[in-house]
Amino acid sequence: MTAPDIRTQHLTVPAPRRHESTQTGRAPLLVVVGTDVHPFDRLLNWTARWAEENGVPCVMQYGSSTPRDLPGSSAFFDHATLGTRLREAGLVVCHGGPATITEARRAGHIPVVVPRDPTLGEHVDDHQQRFAAHMGEAGMVRLCRTEESLRAVLDAALVEPEALRLDTAEAGAESAAAVRRVGDIIDSLAARLPSRHSADDVRVLFIGGWGRSGSTLTDRLLGQAPDVCAVGEVTHTWERALRDNERCGCGVRFRDCDFWGKVGEVAYGGWDTLDVEQVLALKHRVDRMRFVARLALPFWATRRKNDLRTYGELHRKLYRAVAEVSGTSVVVDSSKHASLAFALRHARGIDFRVLHLVRDGRAVAYSWSREVLRPEIVDAEVYMPTYSTVSSGLHWLVHNALFHLLDWVGTPVLRMRYEDFIASPADSLRRIRGFADLPTGKMDLLDRPAATAEGLPTAQLAATHTVAGNPMRFTTGSVTLRLDAAWRAKLAARKRRVLSLITWPLRARYGYLDWRKK
Repeated sequence: MTAPDIRTQHLTVPAPRRHESTQTGRAPLLVVVGTDVHPFDRLLNWTARWAEENGVPCVMQYGSSTPRDLPGSSAFFDHATLGTRLREAGLVVCHGGPATITEARRAGHIPVVVPRDPTLGEHVDDHQQRFAAHMGEAGMVRLCRTEESLRAVLDAALVEPEALRLDTAEAGAESAAAVRRVGDIIDSLAARLPSRHSADDVRVLFIGGWGRSGSTLTDRLLGQAPDVCAVGEVTHTWERALRDNERCGCGVRFRDCDFWGKVGEVAYGGWDTLDVEQVLALKHRVDRMRFVARLALPFWATRRKNDLRTYGELHRKLYRAVAEVSGTSVVVDSSKHASLAFALRHARGIDFRVLHLVRDGRAVAYSWSREVLRPEIVDAEVYMPTYSTVSSGLHWLVHNALFHLLDWVGTPVLRMRYEDFIASPADSLRRIRGFADLPTGKMDLLDRPAATAEGLPTAQLAATHTVAGNPMRFTTGSVTLRLDAAWRAKLAARKRRVLSLITWPLRARYGYLDWRKK
C-alpha cells in the first residue's frame, strides 16, 4: 500500500479557539490538501465556490494545486501555523490523508473529507478513497464524494456548527488514541489491498535522501522493534565492510561479527565466494548518479537488464539472508543513494518501499561543513568528507528531487520531514510502520514519560548490526531526541543566503520558507 505524504505532527489540544472574521462574524473555513505532488484543484474549487456564495471566509493550504490569493492561505503550513489554523477554523475540509484527519480531530473537529481520485490525476492509487470510506463508516469523518454532498454537509454545518465539533474533553482524550485507531484502520485496509508482490518477496524499507538528514537515527529507532532489522547503509557493504573490514554497529569488525558471518553463509555460501572487485565493477556499471535519469526509462533499463538483474539478485540474496538470520519481517536499508534505489526498483523478489526523509537544506549544509571522525575505521584517523556551501546545497536539491522522480515512476514513497519526526517520534514511527505493512500499536521504545528536564522524548537504543552510517550508529543506552538547530546561530548570514537561493524550489515544497526565522 502506498501511504500518503506525512508532514503534520502531534498537536497539543487546548480548547478550540474559533476566530471570528471581522468582516462576516463567522469563523473561517479551513481547507487542507496535504503535500502530495498531484494537484487537487477539484476540492479547492468546490470549497471556494461554496464559501463565496455563503459569505464564509476561507483559508486554504493548496499544496501543488493552483495558488489561491486568499488571506492566510499558503502552499504549505509549518507545524505551528497548521495548529493555529486548525484551532481558529470553524469548519475543516480536507483530503483523505490519515495524518491530516487525525490532527483535525485532535484540534476539536470532525473533518469533512473529500478523498483524492486517481482517475482524475489527483493521486497514484485509490488508497485515500478506501481509507476515507473506512473512516466514514467508523463515524470519524463526514465523507463527501461529490460537490452536491459537500454542499449539503457544509450547509447543515452553518445551521448546526456543533455537529462537526468535538468537545474539548473528547478531543483531548482522543489525542493518543486517534493515531492508534487510524493505524488499526490502515492495517485492516492494507490487508485487503491487492499486492504487486509475492508473499515470498523480501520486504525492504529504503531510507532515501541526502546525508545528514537524520537517516541513521531513524534507522536505529526503527531497528529496535523485534520485527525489523536495520542494517545501516547497505550500499557501502562491499568496500567498507567486506573489503576493508570496518567495524559493525555492534562494535566488532565486520568479518568477526557472528551476525554478518551467518548472513554471508545464508546469502552466498560464505563471503569468500564473492569477488569484491567484480561486485564493485558491477556497481560501477549500474549504480551511479549519472545513470539515474536513464534508469527511470524502461528501454534503457532493458539495455542494461543483465547487469541490473545480477545487481538486483545480489541485493535480494543479502536482504533475504538478513531477514532470515534476524527472524524479522522488514529490512531497513538507510543507504539514501538515489542511484541504488533506482537500480533496485527493477529487482525481482524485493518488495521495495522508500521512506524519503528530508531536512532543511541549511541545517544539512551546516552539518556537512563540520569535521566528523569515522570511528568504524580502527587502524587510522579518518574523517567523513565535508562539502562547501554551494556543493552541499546542490547535492541536497538534486538528491531530494530524484526521489520525487522515483515516486512519479511508480515506486511506493512515503515523504517525511526530519523536523516533524523529532517533534512527534512515536506517531512518526507508527506511520512509517504502517507504510511498511507492520503493526502500528503501542511503541514501548517511546511511549514513556520524558526523562529530561526539558520534557523531551527519550529512547533506549540497543546495539544494531549496521554496516555503515553516521557515527551515532555506535551509540547505545538512553538517547534524548532533540532537534539540532545550531545552524540558526552558527551558519554565516552570507552562506545562509546562498543556500536559501539554491535550495528554494524544494524548501518551498517542503514548507521550510519561514521568513520570520532568517
